[in-house]
Amino acid sequence: MNTTVESIYENICRSRDTLGVLPPEYSLPLEEPSSESKVRFADGALDGIAIYHMGVPSQDTALLEQALEVAAADPAKARRLVQEWAKDGHMVSAMGKIQKYAVSHQQELLPNPVYRLAVECALKGTHREEVKFGLALLPLFETDRDEQLKNALRILALSDEFTLYVLSIAENWTLSAQEVLRIARNVRGWGRIHAVVQLQPETEEIAHWLFAEGWDNTVLPAYSALECYRKSGMRKRLEGTMNDRDYICACRLLQALLEEGPVPGISEVEDAEGLLDAFLTCSASKAVSPQRQKTLESVAGHAKKQKMTAIAERAAALL
Repeated sequence: MNTTVESIYENICRSRDTLGVLPPEYSLPLEEPSSESKVRFADGALDGIAIYHMGVPSQDTALLEQALEVAAADPAKARRLVQEWAKDGHMVSAMGKIQKYAVSHQQELLPNPVYRLAVECALKGTHREEVKFGLALLPLFETDRDEQLKNALRILALSDEFTLYVLSIAENWTLSAQEVLRIARNVRGWGRIHAVVQLQPETEEIAHWLFAEGWDNTVLPAYSALECYRKSGMRKRLEGTMNDRDYICACRLLQALLEEGPVPGISEVEDAEGLLDAFLTCSASKAVSPQRQKTLESVAGHAKKQKMTAIAERAAALL
């Protein structure tokens, strides 16, 4: 396990920059000696890959169930059981199962000891899966009125490794959409991808952020392009009056939609030809720029492959 007594929460607190977020080069501390033969994933990547590409099959949670059962009588033992599980466990595959166990056994499990165990693991844990265990339990409890805990959870959410788990807690808070937007703005990797999935365009501020920035992540914009297109009302924006700054955002979002590969994009857009037509109409009034030219080339190439002859010809004429 971790050789330092500093908790992960404390490490994140200490590593924040003057703006209160984590610097781009930050990554969670290693939990075991590094090895040249062992692949080290970026924070949040292992969970993200599991969710988007491998699926999340159920995982054995016997040790975690025992931890819940002894939390009232022996809190120290409960922590040890969680830490033992965390050596090889992956909470992304165990979260649903342990939540279901806690709910189905709520008459036998005293809520206060379980809550204390969850908070202790989340804020004092030295292993990322131990922290995730605590976070996975907290959606089962009322946390909205505990501002001190909420602030601590917001700090944990700054790490892409934990954003997904804090999001499931924050969705139960007052003004949850604003909370999710705040979380999304403060992360740039897998955490932002997960936040965009959860974020609903309840206000124009949220819808515009999804359009202008939601897809802009350090993993691959394509992961969020379809969500951002649908939630931001991009086509209506193209059909209205669009300033030059928003036009560049539209170019970059459309580019992400066209770059299908790991996830669906333009192929899942209803009336994709109509979207491309709206983009070309908007582009006709915009000055030449590298981003405009790059996107028009992509549109022309896609339209040619899809046998959208009129779209391909219009795009080529604008180049």
